[in-house]
Amino acid sequence: MKIIDEGTAEIVMHPIRFKILQFVKEAPEPPFVEQIAKAINEHPRLVSHHLDVLQDIGLIECKYEVKKAKGSTTRGVAVRLCIPTPKLSEVFEEIGEAVAVVR
Repeated sequence: MKIIDEGTAEIVMHPIRFKILQFVKEAPEPPFVEQIAKAINEHPRLVSHHLDVLQDIGLIECKYEVKKAKGSTTRGVAVRLCIPTPKLSEVFEEIGEAVAVVR
């Protein structure tokens, strides 16, 4: 089943978005914005912008959670966690199939 239309392909193939999607998909637990930004060497605000785009088309789901702040036993910090959706796996599968055909 083809789920990638031209608009989705253009969004996914943006270099920063593709790196974000790969990282989120391969992360052992849902990463938060700062982790993604550090992993792909981009500014957290830029990463957050691209996460909005990816969430709008249903490739990831983001939620906010309070984590304990480093060095504090009482203070919490809200972080935006990102979870891959089943649609992301389907999109990556279709990309793999397309690459195989081109080779």
